[in-house]
Amino acid sequence: MRAITLSAAFVAATSAAPFVLAQDAVPVSPDQFGAGKGVAETNFQLGIFGGGDENGGLYGGAPSLTLPLGDNVGLQIDGIAGFVADEVGFAGGAAQLFYREPETFMVGIVGAGYFVDDYEQYAVAGIAEYYIDNITLEGTAGYTLGEVVPDQFYGRAGISIYPNPNLRIGGGLMYSDVVGLGGDIQAEALLTDIPGMALFATGAFDDKGATGYGGVRFYFNSATNLLSDDRTKQASTPTLIDIHRKLVRPNFFLSDPIGFGVRQISRAGGAATGGDPFGDVPGDDGNGNGDGTTCADLICTVQDTLGGLTDQSLLDPVTDLVNTLVDPTDGALSALTGQLADLTNVDGALGAVTELVQGLVGTDNSALTPLVDALNEVLVGLGGGTSPEDITAQISAIPGLGGILGGLLP
Repeated sequence: MRAITLSAAFVAATSAAPFVLAQDAVPVSPDQFGAGKGVAETNFQLGIFGGGDENGGLYGGAPSLTLPLGDNVGLQIDGIAGFVADEVGFAGGAAQLFYREPETFMVGIVGAGYFVDDYEQYAVAGIAEYYIDNITLEGTAGYTLGEVVPDQFYGRAGISIYPNPNLRIGGGLMYSDVVGLGGDIQAEALLTDIPGMALFATGAFDDKGATGYGGVRFYFNSATNLLSDDRTKQASTPTLIDIHRKLVRPNFFLSDPIGFGVRQISRAGGAATGGDPFGDVPGDDGNGNGDGTTCADLICTVQDTLGGLTDQSLLDPVTDLVNTLVDPTDGALSALTGQLADLTNVDGALGAVTELVQGLVGTDNSALTPLVDALNEVLVGLGGGTSPEDITAQISAIPGLGGILGGLLP
């Protein structure tokens, strides 16, 4: 609901922000319009995007408001909201405080946070750009904390090239402890026939896959070139390179999709809905959750082990009876077993006991799993009319047990 509310607010904000039509060239005072300043004027941008990855479809909106705070200092407030993994809502916000010499460099700091499903994540980062003609060198170094990715440092180094003033092609490499090495490629083109409208596309890849998304971006400013050195209004809109260096900053959630952006949000949303585990979001590794276990408490572990032992055998009804009695949720003894389940949760007071039992029988690769599987085959064989000789052979093949009973078997 929070994501839906924020998305509606973004749409409402854009509907009330029309473009100002271009004007004829008129001489103006040298100190008007922020000529040569870090942020030439207060302005607004909105990106609307859609795409997908192995977790499903993703789409949303990303608005930013940029304010001048003196000659070379600017403040940008970013937002983002939408859905990932087809249906998981997310929303976030960021504040970028920066110092910019528009012909030379930019340095700043960022504080950001987002929520996806029931998980929250935060980051603080330093950002920098260095301008060489039509090339921008980019750097980000940050620290994340929260419920999605464990506390870690991450960094990104990138480059943007403007083959012409209204076309940007860029990319970067990112590294973090959780993801390892990842990267992104980005492109944006300002449409000269539609003032302030640009098309963009981004691809991001990491250790588990890739995310691709694209969309349209609107830049709301005075719609006249107020950035020229002669400090006169021109009957034209700012070029894309001027917008990027003298008006706005990239929306923080779209500029680094993997380190703290759309790709990270998508992976967290996918894990939250049973996809591949990511960071501290358990997901599903094929056994029920992301740590390789089917259960998080002792009662459930015992239920699963008994179920695996008697599955499709004559003893299946026994397992059903036991579950009817001890199931912590709706069993006849749930008042007692529910409390025991809470006490033996892996995060509870007796979690060590559960972890010990899971190390023996609770996972696909636990110590006694081959024995449980082999005994299940024997029980299934007994119910299926398997000959005594075949059953004896099955018992003899059980690691360890066959050797111990070898002298007793016919």
